[in-house]
Order: sequence, then C-alpha cells, then structure tokens
Amino acid sequence: MRTMDQKLLNYYLELKGPEAGPWNTSPACLHTEQVTRDFIRKHINLTHGIRVCNVGIGTGDWDDFLGYWLNGHGILTSIDIDNEICEIFAYRQMREGHPNPAQIHNKSIFDKDLPSATFDVVTLIGSAIQEIGEFRKCMDACFRLLKDDGQLLLMINSKYKSEKMIDELDYEVLKKQHYPEFPEYPFSIILFKM
Repeated sequence: MRTMDQKLLNYYLELKGPEAGPWNTSPACLHTEQVTRDFIRKHINLTHGIRVCNVGIGTGDWDDFLGYWLNGHGILTSIDIDNEICEIFAYRQMREGHPNPAQIHNKSIFDKDLPSATFDVVTLIGSAIQEIGEFRKCMDACFRLLKDDGQLLLMINSKYKSEKMIDELDYEVLKKQHYPEFPEYPFSIILFKM
C-alpha cells in the first residue's frame, strides 16, 4: 500500500478509534455539526464568486461541508498550522473526488503573508480557538482576512473563557445564538460583521 493511502486509512480508522470515536459518534457532536451547518445556510448569503476561509481543518468535515455548500458559487480556502492535517486533508479530498476541494494553506493564522482583505466569510469553529490560544489576537487575525463588508462565523464552546471576551471586541455582532441542549457541550454561534 502506498504511503499516502496508508495515512488515509489510518485517518479513517482514528475517527472511530478509542480516542476520537466516543465524541465523533456522540449525539452532542452530531448536534453541533447539524446546527452549525444549518446556521451558515440560514444566515450567510451564498452569492456567485463568494470567497470563504476556514481556520483550523481538524477532521476536515466542516471544510468538506463548506466545499459542497459553495460548489458552483465560490471558493474555499482552508488554513491549518499542522502540516500532516493539511497533507491528509488534501489527499483525502482528491481520493474522494470532492467536487469543490479547498485551497489549502499550511500556515498559522498569525502568518503575515496570509492574504488580507480577501474573504467574504471566515469561519472559526469547534476547538480551533482554544487550540490557537490568544483569543483577541486570533480574532483580530481572522478579521484581517476579511473584506470590508465581510463576516466572521465563530462557533465556540460556552465553557471556554473567551466567550466572555466577545463583548470586549470592537466588531459588530449580527447574530448570537446559544445552544445549551447538551450540558456536556453547550456552545454558541456568533456572526460578526467587519
């Protein structure tokens, strides 16, 4: 078996493995995915030529969804600092024949050479903000990617301290929705305008 095929097989197996499987198959996880996907469909206008950027690929499920959602309308750029995540995500999308694969940047959100004022929408969901750290700096870096009339979609675990810091940001909140249905993972989705 080729090396990338072996890496891809390991990726698939780890999704249901002992470390990730209990969360990835949980009702709370499925709920967050469904609600977040529904939120963007309802609150972001899908216009021809739209440019969307997702920060933090993780398993790539959100990026896959965004690519399907944009298909025929726009371009998705996915950013992640982890080279292996970027490599396996690109290979997986190619092997699965994704009709609108992401343009992948293996970079930190803090890299100065990322394209500024380029995107109509930036998304930052799940544990990405916790893993990146430096809440205010991370949010500012995401906003730097946006065009003047762009929007930032943030999905964040309510237990993470940064949700309390949202009020301190200088960006306009268009919509904020809290989802407490699963006490083990209460979360909020906030849509900001540049």
